[in-house]
Amino acid sequence: MPERPARRSPLKAGTVLATATALVAGAAGLVTVIGGASSAATVNLLVNGDFETGTLSGWSCSGGLGSITSTAPHGGGKALQAAASAADTAQCSQTVAVSPNTTYSLSGWLKGNYAYLGVTGTGTTDTNAWGSSADWVNRSATFTTGAATTSVTVYTHGWYGQGTYYADDLTLTGPGGGSGSASPSASTSASASASASASASASPSSSNSPSPSASSSPTGSPGGDGVVTTPTGVSASVAGTAVTLKWNASADNAQNGNSAVYRIFSGGVQTATSMGTAVTVSSLLPNTAYTFTVQGYDKDGHSSGYSAPVTVTTGAAPTGPLKSAYFAQWGIYGNKYYPSTMAATGAASGLNTMTYAFANINPSTLSCFETIKAADTNDNNPNAGDGAGDAFADYQKGYTSDISVDGTTDAWTQPLKGNFNQLRELKAKYPNLKITMSLGGWTYSKYFSDAAATDASRKKLVSSCLDMFIKGNLPSIQGDITGGAAAAMGIFDGIDIDWEYPASAGGHTGNHSTAADTANFTALLAEFRNQLDAYGQTVGKKYLLTAALPSGQDKIALLQTDQIGKYLDYGNVMSYDMHGAWEATGPTNLQDPLYDSPNDPSNVVSPGTQKYTVDNAVNAYLNGAPAYGIKGGFPAKKLALGVPFYFRGWTGVPAGSDYGLYRTATGPAGAQSTSQTAGVAFWKELAAAGKTTGSTVHWDPTTQSSWIYDGVNLWTGDTPQAIAARGAYATSKGLGGIFAYSLEGDDPSGSLVSAMTGSMK
Repeated sequence: MPERPARRSPLKAGTVLATATALVAGAAGLVTVIGGASSAATVNLLVNGDFETGTLSGWSCSGGLGSITSTAPHGGGKALQAAASAADTAQCSQTVAVSPNTTYSLSGWLKGNYAYLGVTGTGTTDTNAWGSSADWVNRSATFTTGAATTSVTVYTHGWYGQGTYYADDLTLTGPGGGSGSASPSASTSASASASASASASASPSSSNSPSPSASSSPTGSPGGDGVVTTPTGVSASVAGTAVTLKWNASADNAQNGNSAVYRIFSGGVQTATSMGTAVTVSSLLPNTAYTFTVQGYDKDGHSSGYSAPVTVTTGAAPTGPLKSAYFAQWGIYGNKYYPSTMAATGAASGLNTMTYAFANINPSTLSCFETIKAADTNDNNPNAGDGAGDAFADYQKGYTSDISVDGTTDAWTQPLKGNFNQLRELKAKYPNLKITMSLGGWTYSKYFSDAAATDASRKKLVSSCLDMFIKGNLPSIQGDITGGAAAAMGIFDGIDIDWEYPASAGGHTGNHSTAADTANFTALLAEFRNQLDAYGQTVGKKYLLTAALPSGQDKIALLQTDQIGKYLDYGNVMSYDMHGAWEATGPTNLQDPLYDSPNDPSNVVSPGTQKYTVDNAVNAYLNGAPAYGIKGGFPAKKLALGVPFYFRGWTGVPAGSDYGLYRTATGPAGAQSTSQTAGVAFWKELAAAGKTTGSTVHWDPTTQSSWIYDGVNLWTGDTPQAIAARGAYATSKGLGGIFAYSLEGDDPSGSLVSAMTGSMK
């Protein structure tokens, strides 16, 4: 297949990320107070917490920016002062020995702009307290250590370029650890960075396998501290293997602007988190009893008691074909395509799966991560996607009532906002909709080869992705209040792997690839399957694993088609982009011909005699193609056919005998106002220009394909008629379903998604 241009729209977050970065200021972690108490003595575990030694004994400060001052301390005669620079938050830290499963209180006096007091390494939920004040203000937080935690790191820091902050009379009270105080270390940083990998999971390990109908509240969990009231009126409704819970709101009596959010438990373990009073717990096992309870909590660590339990039994597993589409993370910007748009256009009710695009692989750690950094839209830049991501779109952006799914405005104290929270709201309204996270894509596939190279690297990548997106442990980015342990738990129903392409040089410029990718891709899918299933057993769920698969014989030949199917729920064949304006002077051709045409002037795919068609791709997966070394053997019921919601276009095209088809061109068609890429137009842009009806639309019965010709420009893609033909074809071949890339290209009426979801029954 010719080298394909970026499937990611160039209208990405780059133009808004600078603004987004400026908007995210301040941070406050979440506190999970779940654990027992210790009978050991309660003492101040910090060394030199009042700084009265006149030295930094016990403390380590980054960049040498910390010192002792005797000017106006809070108490005694000394205090810590640290001068944050434009490049350093002036973090001062001390590592302390603690006991597992034990509750501790952290307190201290701070003054200055964006002065933080916090703790990391708790094994549960790291927390901090912060504020800006010209006078001394007490900051405090409570946390509970994990089952294997024997030390934590307490820290103070300011914020970039905000000048000097002060700290005094710092205390960490609770039972000491068995080995005494650990040596201070400056290497453990709790200050937010612009890029953070997934934290250690706060969820149960795969060795625990509680029954879904077991006690719904954690053993030994507290009854609440009275600040957040216990949720009442919990009700449940069942839709297949999904359960939607609703309850009355908890009150937060802290009187500091906090609002309560919620944890949902089943079988003794947390299974979801919700920012509002409704949540759908999906991907549950069929015909199985589950008992749920709900707990309120807030950003300062106050937790309610557990609600009265409610028990329900799930129904049968859903049947019927896959009806899926990709949701572009960056579509919320220029396209203004939000999760609420899915509801307005009928996509949310018509689809049974939505895939969120895309997560990236950290080039240093080879793991899933979140950050705020724009990718370069230049396909010739080999480092275009290195370290890029958009945590602002994912979970920092505050949604207002006019564009949110449930008609409410996000509270600033929510640990989860952005697209992720809107997806949670969408699932609460449409319980039959499953959502997966796609890893990779055209721009973010560079480091798949490295991450899949060894058993250890595969395990590391998979574990990090599950920790971040399935278990929902999100890092705080650039000091924003969002993120924390389990903040996104329960949103994603699985993982989609979009590696473009294993063992092939036909991906984005600079992508890493080796011949070993062929076997390593299979091994990577096996590792995802193993870890998803193992974690699913601990929470009573069955997670999806899908993969975007190439449609060109040259790239299919580099896959083990007879092996990968056993690990996947669905393989989504990217049966589009077979021709486009990268063939700048033509001949013009169909983006995704269903069948071959004797009039097609394109070259055959070497070393065989086939051309690029949807039918050739499908048959290669199912039955093999010996001339290309393709074994076939992929299960038909697991193969899904792809349709594009965008068109490829040329300009300077003479009419010829067939309305511009198979003719010369002078170059790519001009860029449109929203898609903003020469040679590309969204369906909705062509529809708004009046080009999707009437005499400009043409149909070829031989290839079962459509195109648009206006006398100068030719656009090729899928009209509703072409989509219906592909759905009928998929049905005739016994395929598992149909999917689209991507939703923001559809018109406001949802014409294409309606045609797609109606094309297979």
